[in-house]
Amino acid sequence: MSPVLSRAAGVVTLVVALATVVWLAFGPPLDWEGGLRWLGHGLELGCLGLFTLSARLMFPATREDASDPTSDKGPHGRPQRPGSRNRTAVTGQP
Repeated sequence: MSPVLSRAAGVVTLVVALATVVWLAFGPPLDWEGGLRWLGHGLELGCLGLFTLSARLMFPATREDASDPTSDKGPHGRPQRPGSRNRTAVTGQP
C-alpha cells in the first residue's frame, strides 16, 4: 500500500473511532441497560482497536513500509548492529 493511501486510511479510521467514542460518551447510550450496556462496552473496546489500527496505518513500523531509506543508520551514518544501543543519545558522547 502506498504511504499516502495508508495515511489517508489511518486518518479516516481515526475520525470514525473518535466519532464513535464521543457518541458513546455523550449520546443516547447513556440510557442503555442490560445487554445493550454490554454492546456499548464492546463498541468501546472495538474503538480502542480502531485507534491502534489507525496509528499503525499512519506510522508504519516495518522497514519495508517506511519510506525513509536511512532508518537503519546509526548516529554517524554507519549501520547499527542488532542489539547495540545508541550511546550518543544516552550519554551525549560518541
